[in-house]
Amino acid sequence: MFATGIAQEHAPALVAGVLAALWLGTARCWRPSTLVDRWAGVLLGVSAAVHLALPLNPHHGPVVSAGFVVSGAAYAVLAHRALHGARWRLATAALVVATLVGYLVVIVGGEEPDQVGIATALVELTALGLAMAPGRAPSPARPRRLARFAGTATTVTATFVVGAVVWAASFAAHKAEHAETVATAEQATAEQAAEQATAEQATEGHSHHHEHAGRAQAGMIMRALGADHHASDAQRQAADALAGATAQAVARYADLDAALADGYRSGLRMQGTDVHLENKANSSDGRTLDPARPEMLVYAVDGGRATLLGVVYVMEVAGRPGPTPGGPITRWHAHNLCLSAVPPGLGIVSPYGGCPALSVSVTSPEMMHVWVVDNPAGPFADGLDKDWVLDYHAQHGRPYHLG
Repeated sequence: MFATGIAQEHAPALVAGVLAALWLGTARCWRPSTLVDRWAGVLLGVSAAVHLALPLNPHHGPVVSAGFVVSGAAYAVLAHRALHGARWRLATAALVVATLVGYLVVIVGGEEPDQVGIATALVELTALGLAMAPGRAPSPARPRRLARFAGTATTVTATFVVGAVVWAASFAAHKAEHAETVATAEQATAEQAAEQATAEQATEGHSHHHEHAGRAQAGMIMRALGADHHASDAQRQAADALAGATAQAVARYADLDAALADGYRSGLRMQGTDVHLENKANSSDGRTLDPARPEMLVYAVDGGRATLLGVVYVMEVAGRPGPTPGGPITRWHAHNLCLSAVPPGLGIVSPYGGCPALSVSVTSPEMMHVWVVDNPAGPFADGLDKDWVLDYHAQHGRPYHLG
């Protein structure tokens, strides 16, 4: 899953960081005073290598590239000092904070947080924790305890803030990417196609930012679009045909009782605006993208009434790609989940790509929503607006009787 979220323009920086870690971690020419100095030197050297390699791709622009060079050189100096037993803590704390603030400003401004950036931020947060930990110099007990508390609080706060912003930016980038893809792919006329080509040139840099949006770091793994982000006429027709066939085939399930009678069951809850009902038999019948036998149905259920919203097609085996008759319109996704035994339950991975203690990371099979209600986002949107669903349900909800 780490490789899934790596932007291609950041691959050289990843290679540079790995090589720096191997060299700094195994070389015997360093003379750090403590093991902490050694670890700090390696971490700072890795960050230096990544920052200095990022400008190799002109994608970031001259201003950001210059910032990478300056910060990379500063990290290299501090790594050298740490590995030779010189003072490094105060300058490291200041540089890491400045670097992380700059990183957050860039991703809030539209640069998508990919796995290389997140991993580098985690390396720098670890270096910050080492820098904030009090040294071994003798000092009164109370000031030393206060220093430890302050260092721990600073590190935890920085980790939480960076993670929260990265998570929010990942979801926002994923949402923006899907909106761009659907809006562009559904333009059908020759005149619109010509305008689209002009728009592509004007927005080339922006769309590029979202190439890896909403992947492992956001708990959702989107299928890569590839070089061509735009659907052909044949693909648009195939997508329309799939949406129409799906709506026609599941029309009988507008009555929730019919769905329950056919074996659809809710695994967790039976109230809300996105109640998913799964049919176990359909999930293991070997059929793929069959409108007559969708693996899941999605309802809004509230006040004793239910509204059929759409279906979810699900691949039978995790890791097997689903068919895309509509090209970029019919795009599949999977979910990164954390399965916990104590306490039992499911959650999504942290923004740093890991799971809590006593839990393991699992990846779901690929799935794709097809909405059968006429909604503003279209039949292949990742999700429906909750307020829109509530309003639609209030007008179209049908009573049901089976529990």
